[in-house]
Amino acid sequence: MKNKGQVTIFIILAVVIVGGVIAYFALRDGFGTSIPEDMRPVYDYYLSCLEETTAQGIALMGEQGGYIEAPEFEAGSAYIPFSSQLDFFGQGVPYWMYVSGNNVLKESVPTKNEMERQLASYVSERLVDCDFGDFELSGYDVYIEEGDATAEINELSVDVAVGNRMTIYKDDNSVLVNDHDLSVSSKLGKFYDMAVSVYDSEKSDMFLEKYALDVMRLYAPVDGVELSCAPKFFIDSEIRENLTRGLEINMNSIKLKGDYYNLASADSEYFVRDVGFDVDESVNVMYNPAWPTRIEIYGDRVAKPVGTQAGLSALGFCYVPYHLVYDISFPVMIQFFDNEELFQFPVSVIVDNSQPREALPATFGDVDLDDEVCKYENAEVSVNTYDSELNPVEARLQFKCLGSICEIGGTEFDGDSAVFSGSAPQCVNGFIVASAEGYAQAKYQISTNSESSANIVLKKKYDVKLDLGEIGGTAVVSFTGEDHSTTVMYPEADSVTLVEGEYNVSVYVYQNSTLTFVGSSEKMCVDVPVSGVGGLLGVEEEKCYDVNVPGFDVDMAVIGGGKSSEYIAESALADSEKLNLNVPLFDVPSSLDELQSNYVLVEDSMVLVEFV
Repeated sequence: MKNKGQVTIFIILAVVIVGGVIAYFALRDGFGTSIPEDMRPVYDYYLSCLEETTAQGIALMGEQGGYIEAPEFEAGSAYIPFSSQLDFFGQGVPYWMYVSGNNVLKESVPTKNEMERQLASYVSERLVDCDFGDFELSGYDVYIEEGDATAEINELSVDVAVGNRMTIYKDDNSVLVNDHDLSVSSKLGKFYDMAVSVYDSEKSDMFLEKYALDVMRLYAPVDGVELSCAPKFFIDSEIRENLTRGLEINMNSIKLKGDYYNLASADSEYFVRDVGFDVDESVNVMYNPAWPTRIEIYGDRVAKPVGTQAGLSALGFCYVPYHLVYDISFPVMIQFFDNEELFQFPVSVIVDNSQPREALPATFGDVDLDDEVCKYENAEVSVNTYDSELNPVEARLQFKCLGSICEIGGTEFDGDSAVFSGSAPQCVNGFIVASAEGYAQAKYQISTNSESSANIVLKKKYDVKLDLGEIGGTAVVSFTGEDHSTTVMYPEADSVTLVEGEYNVSVYVYQNSTLTFVGSSEKMCVDVPVSGVGGLLGVEEEKCYDVNVPGFDVDMAVIGGGKSSEYIAESALADSEKLNLNVPLFDVPSSLDELQSNYVLVEDSMVLVEFV
């Protein structure tokens, strides 16, 4: 019995020893996290260093639209000025939605998982960067090893778990810590969720495009009719300046429905946008005219009056109809912020042919903004571009087929040539259109289903001084040619840009007028078929209508002018100092009949053109 008892005791002791060994190895790291008081300041400093690193990553992520590592940069082009990043005071901020250089609408929104991965990587790469120099002077030795981190972005905090070995020595004592957990107070998660909601609202409802359309109609001429006997002029630079100023004022006034603002008046409600939730943080919507902005204007820049032509005196008045169409693209920055944090992202706002872009689903792939014809570039073409002396000229190339205009690329210098080799849509009797700075636009007719090469000569532009002598008013001078046309108002503009070619030259001289046409009301009667069977048998009856003509003042009246046809050689443009136009002058009109007579005289008079 005694031997059995001894055996039992030995078995129990063995179990206890084995269990102790297992427990020691299992809990060894846990024992290591008990930091002695004299080493606690060193470890607390390391945690604060990791928190500061995390906060730096959060700040960088907020400044760069949720990215620490931005997606690969994609450059824009001369005709699509956007790149994949907005230069915001020298810092590139990736667009969440933008138009690429080849006119493709792209989306680049980071997911929260991607943000967590990038933040964890940012912290992991800096685990050994903390400076323990002051502690080492006090007798500590600190060893930090490489490791890994994970991050979790919550609404009001960011939690980071770090796994790396940290060993602290002092005298004969040491401590080993393998895991470090920290939490940084941050609204990154809240700001990101709000930003995504606002972005989704913009994609589906296009509220920024709708504000832009209102700006277009308010700050730029779109369509309308004005009572006037003088032409109406539209100057591109003035239109662009007015539009960008209007966009800046209006975009920067937009608010998101919430409690972070006070409205100056009831009219300011126009600028409040409901995005589906009440915003309880500060928000900025920003546009700067210095940012890449594309404004293309289509339509006649000189709207001519109707009612001045021979045979139209029965109208009793003049009017000027006009119609302009716009393509407008520009960036908007949306910022969420408080006193300590910022989250911002830019988007491209797109108005095409005076209409907003199409609504987009919650998620979408790349969207080709080109016309349907442009999506099928299945014909190979080679294009060379030259000036009139056959020197190579780099040029932008477009392909025009029926009503579609496609961007196909541009020629680039290659030795003694400027060459493009690429694709274009198949089209019978299409046109390759070439344009370059300092040259008139040129086009080359081509059937890409049977032809594959084109040589295009671009005509150089020359600025020539104008001299009309003493005309006693303001002259509208037009040069209309097959390759180039231009209109200037003299003497406000005392030079004109021309290229070699055949032109129809026309000049209208206007002077301030005090003519006033009183409004009138007339009854006009016409015979119309009667209703019913009688109408089928040809029976008619008289119907009368009141025609009201409003009164108006004629601010400008024609007092001179004429027309001619001239071929202008490049040598004359290059070698001459100025262009003299000898313009006939007439009597100042005192009635509508005399005004219309002066318009007839312009048609019958000759302008003499002379280079000197």
